[in-house]
This record gives sequence, structure tokens and C-alpha cells, in this order.
Amino acid sequence: MSEKFTRFDITEFLQTPADLCNYIKPCEEEDPGDGSLNRAAVKDVTHTIQARIQSDPQFAQALRIEVATLFHNGESEIARRLLLLLIEALRHHTARRFFTYRP
Repeated sequence: MSEKFTRFDITEFLQTPADLCNYIKPCEEEDPGDGSLNRAAVKDVTHTIQARIQSDPQFAQALRIEVATLFHNGESEIARRLLLLLIEALRHHTARRFFTYRP
């Protein structure tokens, strides 16, 4: 019997804004020092934010509230990183909607 593999998609596992935060924190702690794990985490989170914004318009608002909560709780570095990723994803989403190829 042959083995069947399914394609892994991080967006299936990072469902809520709190999941994004809980994914980035351990990646920062376990990073070997060269930033490779941090870069992979940022790439995964960026992909997840962009996918969630396209499928659920309320996700951006929920992530903004999570960022504000993180700032309030004193976790400003992780909040700043998530806010920058959200801004970049919203910029990408808006540009994709407005700039289309027209001959």
C-alpha cells in the first residue's frame, strides 16, 4: 500500500489572532540565533493573515483588537510585529483589489 500525503497549509491551524501570537512567541524563544525560525514564522503569519482577510473581513478587526490587548498587557514588541504584518497584508489586499491588468 502506498503512502498518501496531504499538503500542509498553516492557515488551517492558525485560526484566531491569539493563535498567531501564540505561534510567534515560541518561535522567537526557540530561534537558534540566526533568525531563520523568526523569518519562517513571519512568513507563515503573513500568509495566514492574507488568507484570512480574503475569506473573513472581520478577521482584520479581530487582529487589531488582539494587538491593542497585547500593547495593554505590556507585550509591545510582539504587538508591534503583528501590527506591521496586518498593515502590510491590508496594503496588499487593497492594492490587489484596485490594480488589475487592463489592456
